[in-house]
Amino acid sequence: MMASTIALSLINGVVWGCILSMVSLGLTLIYGQLNIINIAHGAMYAIGAVVAFYVATFLGSWGYSLLISPLVMAVISVVIYVSSLRFRVVGYPLSVTLIISYGVMFILEQLTLLIFGGAPRYIPNPLPYQIGFFDKTYPVYRIFAALFSLATIGALLGFLGKTKMGLWIRATSQDNDTASAMGVPVPTVYMFTFVLGSVLAALGGALVSPMTSITHHMGAEIIIDAFIVVIVAGFGSIPGTIVAALILSLTCGFFSVVTSPVLAKGISLGVMIAILYWRPEGIMRY
Repeated sequence: MMASTIALSLINGVVWGCILSMVSLGLTLIYGQLNIINIAHGAMYAIGAVVAFYVATFLGSWGYSLLISPLVMAVISVVIYVSSLRFRVVGYPLSVTLIISYGVMFILEQLTLLIFGGAPRYIPNPLPYQIGFFDKTYPVYRIFAALFSLATIGALLGFLGKTKMGLWIRATSQDNDTASAMGVPVPTVYMFTFVLGSVLAALGGALVSPMTSITHHMGAEIIIDAFIVVIVAGFGSIPGTIVAALILSLTCGFFSVVTSPVLAKGISLGVMIAILYWRPEGIMRY
């Protein structure tokens, strides 16, 4: 009985770790490329879930949200970048973009509250099936969410490693002046990276929407976890982000079986602090 409970909690940890990895990768891309700590990332995650709710309500199928939520966020992020961040990427203190992104977060949250309202909403499980696991069952949808997140991460890594835009992103992050001198359209690369990171946040919100209540401020918790993951990973480290997200979610999932969820969260954060003490530069940052 206890063994199956622990196993299910660890599976939950893996599922959440996969989704958290995908959301945190968006934060990592934006910081590593633009040197922007995007406080508004959590609000973008919430917007992805809110759009998924409206898609499921009006189109009758949640599945369309996996396409529509990222597209809506792509449009919103282009507007944000062009209107407020375009001239604040290079040569400005980190505090300037931090304040701007905080303002963007406040605007997005209040607009979401105005449109969506403050009451929590719910989406029916799009895959209402269970699989047997020892003496318990586990939702099929959660497994789908984890696999979809892993597929998205794999596609992102393939995109960064195999395409011309991916090459431009990597070149610009290493030396934007040299990349510009070699003909790389650096402003376009910056905007594309911001949009890509924002889209990952919205996609995470759409994936989580059938598993939790949807509110205008639901991104407040995940943005904290995402920042912890990015810091422990080493700012800008994509492999480190994946590993750190899994460590955080697995430790929290394991200790939630033997203690209260609040204490389990505290223990998992203690583990992350210990890792930072051991590797102040991040677990995969050299």
